[in-house]
Amino acid sequence: MINWAEKREHKRAFIKLKVEYRGKHFWQMVEAQDISAGGMFIATDKVEPPKTKIEVMFDLGKEENKKTIHAQGVVAWNRPEAIKDEKGEIVPAGMGVMFTKITPALSKNTIDALVKEMG
Repeated sequence: MINWAEKREHKRAFIKLKVEYRGKHFWQMVEAQDISAGGMFIATDKVEPPKTKIEVMFDLGKEENKKTIHAQGVVAWNRPEAIKDEKGEIVPAGMGVMFTKITPALSKNTIDALVKEMG
């Protein structure tokens, strides 16, 4: 079994964000449950296959400093159905998305700042 915590290049923040996501088969408003400068987990039962290119758009920051971020990415993995983890807790269906391009260019810094702030 792959230990994803050891494979992650970027620290992530567990945060709920509304995300507009456009894939090959779906275009929908979904909820991201975590984010890092390298990607995010999108909770949805309408998952795309791994390696599918997708686009996401979401807002980060407080009202007065809110930034709209556009990102292109690729589905790294998916979980078509909710499952129970080793602790017996429900883990939602969804997909892990790896960012390939983020605009504006300084958005990675905004995401890194958020992750650092959330500890």
